Amino acid sequence: MSEMDLENTQPSRSRESLEDTQPNRPPVAPESPASPQEEGMPQHEPETQPRRRSLRGWVIAGGILLILLLGGLGTYLGYRAAQAARSQMSREQIVTLATEQMMLAQQDLEQGRFQNARRRLEYVIQLDPNFPGVQEKLAEVMIQEAFSLTPTATIALATSTPTPTPDFRGEEEIFNNARQLLAQKEWFAVLDMLDALRNKNLTYRAVEVDGMYYIALRNRGLAKINNGNLEGGLYDLALVERFGPLDVDAQGVRNWARLYLTGAAYWGVRWDQVIFYFSQIVPAYPGLRDVNGVTALERYRMALIKYGDQLATEGKYCEALKQYEAAQQVAPDGMLEPTMTAVYNLCYVQPTETPTLPFTLTPTPSTTGVILPPTETPTPPAPTETPTDTPAP
Repeated sequence: MSEMDLENTQPSRSRESLEDTQPNRPPVAPESPASPQEEGMPQHEPETQPRRRSLRGWVIAGGILLILLLGGLGTYLGYRAAQAARSQMSREQIVTLATEQMMLAQQDLEQGRFQNARRRLEYVIQLDPNFPGVQEKLAEVMIQEAFSLTPTATIALATSTPTPTPDFRGEEEIFNNARQLLAQKEWFAVLDMLDALRNKNLTYRAVEVDGMYYIALRNRGLAKINNGNLEGGLYDLALVERFGPLDVDAQGVRNWARLYLTGAAYWGVRWDQVIFYFSQIVPAYPGLRDVNGVTALERYRMALIKYGDQLATEGKYCEALKQYEAAQQVAPDGMLEPTMTAVYNLCYVQPTETPTLPFTLTPTPSTTGVILPPTETPTPPAPTETPTDTPAP
C-alpha cells in the first residue's frame, strides 16, 4: 500500500484534539529590543547626554551674564559721559551768567545805582567766589555806596573874591606813589604814603584816597592775623569799617581771630570752654596762631589733655578717657599712652576700694617745634568798638 492510502485509512482527529495531545511547552517570551552592545553603539552615550545638556546650559547662562555686564557697563559709561557733559554745560552757564552780571554791575556803578551793583556782585560771588575781579569790584562798590550816603558839606564862597588855582603838584606825586605801592601790594608802605598825603592836603581826591585806605587796611589786617598778630589785625579791620563794610572773607578771618582770643582767655581756668572755642576754629582754620606761635590745633589738643587730667582727678575716668582719645586723634603722643592705659583700667575695671592713681597727672604734651603759651591766665580781650569819627591821618 502506498503512503497515501495509509494516511487515508488513519482515523481523522479534529485540530483541537491534536493541540491537546501536544506536550506542554513554556510560553515564548517576546523578543526584547536589541541591546546597545548588539547594535554596536558606544557604551558611555547615556552618561554624556546629561553632561552635554549641562554644559550647554552653562554656556547660555554665561552668555546672558556677559550681555548683562556689557549692558550695565555701557549704561554706566553713558551716565558718566552725560554727567560730565552736564557739568561742563553747567560751568559754561555759570561763567556766562557771572560775566553778564559783572557787566550789568559796572553799568549800575557808572550810573550811581550802587545798591543794585552790590547785589549783582554778591550774586556773582555766590555763583563763583573765585571769579576774576569780583572781590575788588565789590569793595569799590561798597566804598562808593558808603560815601553816597554821607552828605557833602558845601562851603559858601564870596562871589566877589577870586579863587586862585591851587598847586597840587606835591599831592599828585604822593598820590601816584601810593597807587603804585598799592599795585605792588605793599600795604604798610601804602598806608604811610596815604598818611603823608592826608597831612599835606586832607581833601585831595578824598573818595579815591578813602578807597585806597579801605583796600590797604583790609589786607594789612589780614596779613597781621595770618602772622600771629591777632590784636593788631582786628584793630585794622575795625578801621576798615569806617570806610565801608567788610567783605565775607575778611569777616570770616576776623571771627576766627576773635574765637581764638576768647578761647585763650579761659586757658588754665576752664578747659571745657577752651575746648568749646577752639573746636570751632580747628575745622576751618587749624593753622591760626598767636604771637607765641601756638596754632589753634595744638591748643585744642593740649586743652583736651588738660581737661582729661581734671576729669581723672575727679574720678570720672571714662570721661577722661574720651578726652585722651580725642587728643590722640588730633596728633598721636607716645607720652600720653601710659596715662590712657591706667585710666582705661580704672574705667572698665571697677575696684572695690578707692583706687590710688598709678600715674602722674598733667603729662607734658609733646611740643616739638611749638612754643608753649605762658602759664599765666590771660585776661579776656576787651570788645572792639567800631569808631565813628574819621581816622586821624
